[in-house]
Amino acid sequence: MYMNHEVKYVRTKCNMIIIFSDLQQHSEFKQFGPVSAGFIDFDVDENGPTCKCYGESISLGLKADVELDTKLAKRFILNAQI
Repeated sequence: MYMNHEVKYVRTKCNMIIIFSDLQQHSEFKQFGPVSAGFIDFDVDENGPTCKCYGESISLGLKADVELDTKLAKRFILNAQI
């Protein structure tokens, strides 16, 4: 049986994206100095793999910076040229 979980992320003050399962709380990553946090969706379009960051972290009190977080996630996670 396959269970679909949302993928969470935090962006650190060093502009690194850390992704993890929704079974964990965003606040478990506070030692990394998060500056934004939320969820990340992965998909495939005509150009290949893609992703989009959105939402917010209740446990950290941080929102996603949709444009910047998505750009960094595409660069670091998908190795996309932006």
